[in-house]
This record gives sequence, C-alpha cells and structure tokens, in this order.
Amino acid sequence: MRLVTIKAPSGQGKEIAEIAFAAGIAHVSIRQARKYNSDHRETDLDVVEVETATPKAKRFLESLMDSAIYDPDTFTFTVRHPESLFGEEPPKEETFPIVRPTTDVYEELWQFTRVTKSLIGRVFLSAVLLAYGMVEDMLPLIIAGLLFLPYHHHMLGIGLGATLREWRFLRQGILALLVTTILIVAAGACVALFTKPPIGFEEFGTPLSGVVLAFVIGIAAALGAMDDAGRRELIGLAATAHISVFPAWFGLKLVFGFDMGDKWVEHLLTFGLNVTSLTLAAYVTFIVLGMKGNAIRRFVSRKTGVAKQRQHS
Repeated sequence: MRLVTIKAPSGQGKEIAEIAFAAGIAHVSIRQARKYNSDHRETDLDVVEVETATPKAKRFLESLMDSAIYDPDTFTFTVRHPESLFGEEPPKEETFPIVRPTTDVYEELWQFTRVTKSLIGRVFLSAVLLAYGMVEDMLPLIIAGLLFLPYHHHMLGIGLGATLREWRFLRQGILALLVTTILIVAAGACVALFTKPPIGFEEFGTPLSGVVLAFVIGIAAALGAMDDAGRRELIGLAATAHISVFPAWFGLKLVFGFDMGDKWVEHLLTFGLNVTSLTLAAYVTFIVLGMKGNAIRRFVSRKTGVAKQRQHS
C-alpha cells in the first residue's frame, strides 16, 4: 500500500490526475497550497494525493516521471507506506505487495550503499564478532555478527544500478562493496592479533555449491527488496553468511599464517564467484520484474547538473 503526495506548479493537478487514472487508480485528491522560499519568493502549487495499492503506485509514478509535464525542478513527490489503508478498494486489491515503486527501491539501496562513519563502524564491529566466532566456532557469535553486516545490499545496489543504467549509483555500490570487504579483512586480522589458531569454523562449501546458493539468495534478496511483505533482514542474514566468512577468514590467516593444507585459492575463487553470482541473479530479477530507470536517470542527471552550476556560480 502506498500514500503518494505530489506537489506541482498550479494548474497541473488535473493532468497528474489523468496519469493516475490511466495507471488504474480510482480517485485522487487535489488541493492548493503556497510555497515560501528563503529568498521570499512565493509559488502556488497543486498538491495531489493518492492512496492506492503498491503496483498501481509504481505504474503511476513511473508514468508521471516519463511524462512530458514532469519537471524535476518544479515537481516533488513523497511516497509513504502506511500500516493500514481502508479506502474504496477491497483489501485483496489494496494490500497487493509487489512490486514496490522503483524510486522506493532506489532510495533504500542508495542509503545502504552510502559509505558513512556509521557504516564503517557497524561493518567493522560486526566483522569482529564474526571473526571471533569463527575462531572459537561459536555459532551464536557468528550469527550476531552477520545480523548487522549490510553486505548483500551493496550487491543489490550494483545489480540495480546496472539494471537502471544509473552509473553513479553503480559506482557507489561497487565502492561500498570494496570498502566493506576491506573492513571485514581488517577486522579478521585484528581479531587474530588477540587470539590463537586454529580457526574452528571450516564449513565453506565448494565453488559449485556456492554459485548455486548465491543465485538462489540473489533472487530471493532482489524479490525481498521489491516486496512490501516479508522480513528482508533475514534474507540479508543468509546472503551475508554465505559470503562474508571468506574475507573474515583471509583476515585471520594474514596474521595466523597460511598452512600447506589451506585452500586459499579455492576460497578466493569461491568468494569471487559468490559475489558475481548473487549480483547477476539480482540484476536479472530486477529486469524481469520491471525496474525502470529512464525517469530516475533523467532526474539524477538534471539535479547533478544543477548542483554543479551552483558550485561554479
């Protein structure tokens, strides 16, 4: 379910309503408002409010952003997800949970792929728990560390960036993935400085089983990102558990030392295949379920151009 509020220049409310009706939405509300700017300019606005099911909201927003009337400089819209919605449609129609608007998925994954102090702290501390749990072979500690590692979001971000052909977002996802991987390796090395070998955890699987699981998890994770229902954090736990143990193991081994029997080449190959397979599976799933990027690319390009003009001026 979605509540959509659109603010547009005065006089365009009816045109927005027609786009909503074409998307299958039964009714909209239009009211007038006035915007006050810091430079004391005043602008009259049409405020259009829509209450509808998730897939209809997706069709409406993407049709609006692709329409001739949409201007990123004068239009703003807010999308909310209410706990409940009782309107004209029966619950069977209003509560249909898939597919979320592309803008929702884009904004959520952009936040997860932003490299911030909080991300660095969460990843490093979670990886410390993970690495220590691997040394002692303590499953509760391993799970505790995995719960807070946002690893799979970075792969989903890369997959979505490729799907939308939004290259800034794609680069952001790649950067986040590289930074997180380095942090997990560093955390493993730090744990190794205060512990002793051997590493108790040995359940890494084979490259073939890793690829199969990565594809399954990638599809499930992408579906979870586009569905209002379900627990996406649990899918994240599965994705993180499947992949993050490898950089943690390498971090531990950098200090403990590599033995003759260590399968470090196989582990490195499996890690690369797992990351690639999960990202590819998410990419294909995003395409199949209709993630569209034309409007988002136009919006990002326009706003980026405006920001650069402001910097130069």
